[in-house]
Amino acid sequence: MSKLELLGRRRELLVLSARLQRANLETRLDRLEAHPERALFDFAIHQLSRQAMRGALLTAVIKALAQGWRRARSHDR
Repeated sequence: MSKLELLGRRRELLVLSARLQRANLETRLDRLEAHPERALFDFAIHQLSRQAMRGALLTAVIKALAQGWRRARSHDR
């Protein structure tokens, strides 16, 4: 495959990718226009789950650090 053919193939794939992204975006916008309350609800749920994951991760890190600190203190005595 020549370099020119390769560049042509890449261009085709790039155009296909752009078309798929556009179709996906249009579908999402159609859903948003049809059901705006549902879109807001989904956004709120997503944000809450993100906050919950951050909180759980932070709690786990703090517990791990505290256990390590306690082990180090008891080992030094």
